[in-house]
Amino acid sequence: MPRELPGMYWDGEKKRYFPLSSRPAGAPPNRQKMIPSNVSRPQDAVSRKRKVFYRDSESPSENYSRNVLVSGNGGYWRTYTTLRESQLHGRRRQCLQKMQAEILSSGAIESDLSDLSGRFPLDVGETVSALCTKGDTGSGNIWIGGGTGWLYTMDTREPDHRWREFLLGTQITSISRSGPITLVTSFGSPARALVTRSQTLGLWLLREFPPNLCDDVRCGRVIDRRVIVGGRGGALCFLDVERDQFVRVRRESDVFSLCFQNQDLLFLGMRNGVIERWDMRLPDTSPDMVVNMSKEEAQRSGVAPVQHLHAIHGHALLIETMRGDLEVHDLRYLNNATPLLRFDGHVSSYKQQLGLTIEPGENFVFAGGEDARLRAWSLRTGQALHSEVANLQTAPGANPFHANYSHPIRTMEIVPNDEKTFLWMGSHTHLHRIELGPNGILH
Repeated sequence: MPRELPGMYWDGEKKRYFPLSSRPAGAPPNRQKMIPSNVSRPQDAVSRKRKVFYRDSESPSENYSRNVLVSGNGGYWRTYTTLRESQLHGRRRQCLQKMQAEILSSGAIESDLSDLSGRFPLDVGETVSALCTKGDTGSGNIWIGGGTGWLYTMDTREPDHRWREFLLGTQITSISRSGPITLVTSFGSPARALVTRSQTLGLWLLREFPPNLCDDVRCGRVIDRRVIVGGRGGALCFLDVERDQFVRVRRESDVFSLCFQNQDLLFLGMRNGVIERWDMRLPDTSPDMVVNMSKEEAQRSGVAPVQHLHAIHGHALLIETMRGDLEVHDLRYLNNATPLLRFDGHVSSYKQQLGLTIEPGENFVFAGGEDARLRAWSLRTGQALHSEVANLQTAPGANPFHANYSHPIRTMEIVPNDEKTFLWMGSHTHLHRIELGPNGILH
């Protein structure tokens, strides 16, 4: 029934209010009890509450978050209430990040990933040295690089079935993909780089580098049709993946890591702790130094080889070193060496290869430690998702942020499917699958 307003009457045919003075003669008066317009009726309050918490159109991630909030402690409710009541965009974003971190910290579980004989975790048969998604997001296929040089393909929906694709002969050090092009690099002498396209099944382009040109390739990146590999004494840049012309970038130290800020700006992380930026539009110019991670500071000393680089948020650089540094630096203020964020707790001292990945939304970073633990932080607030002390053994259903693994995690990759988002990890010869939540939980 429409609400009765003082001095007005409701016309059911025209579906609108009119002044009482214009009521036609003989029309029956409204018999509805008058309720002031500023007073909410009980059924209206119930209806509004139902719209907030019980919408039929909720996405899986929203429904998952609501269930965690309902079953969680008061901390979730306080964060959720602050998020709803805040009118400031920055405050709302901070509350949302905090709530996502709390949900991931308590809701992530180790999946029961076993082989046909029921052994947990899944044993690949050789050291897992690299992981990368294959094809479009949600396809469920991933590349697996082995310590003996074999490149495998695996359907994550049937993880016990793997196919050997190509043998490079030495340990695979990196797998990178940009659109339909995949780049695979291998260590040793001579070093090799393998390129394949998703549209051309069975067609491979293999490049073998002479030792005096580029040896011991440790990293590789592909963007559009450009391919860059880094190794002993510098890097090689192929401006077109199918052509032999290349630009050699000679450096005084070995290149351990690479990343792109955009199609033209490349960052090189080196053994001596120096990070340089190279503009590929000016191939004849030398790179400029951005950060020197080996610069001695209070509580930090010694050489800090740069193992991982990731450009995030359009203006920042995530850096991980063998010394145990895990920091975010602002690329807009290169003269200031003070990081925007410094993540405490990461353990690394001598292991050259430890896994690290960021999720596609650039909100969280996951890192494997030398102490065989998985840790994670928010890239927006610096909040840690892991516990300080690990008191669980790795088992199906266990919280991975509270568990000790048998070996350090060497590589990891975020792999979503049609319904859920997973974190795949390679530890020694084993594959682990961590269920983070439904799709959209990280965004």
